[in-house]
Amino acid sequence: MTLRTASKPKIHVTMNGDPRYKARTTSKAVELLLGSLGIAKSVEIRQRVEVPIGCGFGSSSASALSAVMAVGSALGVRRGKARVASFAHSAEIICGTGLGTVSSTYDHEGTGVVSSPGGPGIAEVKAVRTPREARVVTASFEPWEKKPFPSSPGARKRADDLGADALRRATSPLSFKSILEAGEGFSRGLGLETPQMRRLIELAKGAGALAAGQNMVGNAIHAVVLEGHLERVLSSLRASSPQARIDVFSIGGAPAKLL
Repeated sequence: MTLRTASKPKIHVTMNGDPRYKARTTSKAVELLLGSLGIAKSVEIRQRVEVPIGCGFGSSSASALSAVMAVGSALGVRRGKARVASFAHSAEIICGTGLGTVSSTYDHEGTGVVSSPGGPGIAEVKAVRTPREARVVTASFEPWEKKPFPSSPGARKRADDLGADALRRATSPLSFKSILEAGEGFSRGLGLETPQMRRLIELAKGAGALAAGQNMVGNAIHAVVLEGHLERVLSSLRASSPQARIDVFSIGGAPAKLL
């Protein structure tokens, strides 16, 4: 990352070595941060994303969050972590690329459910223990063109109703299993799955996945699998869709922090 004094701030992001990538959420987040400080600087940011971009993995929120934390640190910003993260949260809302993802990732890890909405430090997240042998298997395709979602009052109401029901199911009582079942039900009820996605979800479940559903929202599916069924699930997905990118992730890691 490079910072330069300038009469008019200019933010340029190179994503995975591609200087032409339009990282609008990251750029907007840094713009909001600099604007709040009254600082005129040009910023060059080089980022690397290891998950498929534009497929519902939350890469826009993670990129924006990491950028404002890095820029804030470089400038010596003396504000709390939640305040700095709030610029990434606002950028997601402005750009229509996320629905509160920043709030659940900036200071949390593992498995949980957002029980009360809001920005970083305001949203409430209830966490549960993740089985050590649990893994997430994903199958991703070419990303869809990003559009605001939901796109109509009727669709928004349906999503809100499904979300309220999913939250009730996830927390009554709260458990790893209840969260998986609630998420799977929300994905299925929303009705965005293509026939290809539906088939992969059914294959993953048939091969032993605890739960499977569409990424929210993207041209990809995810399945939660215990290690004993991992190879069977992987084989089923690869045989059905050789063109898909198949990845395996552990669950956990660490909250967002400066390295």
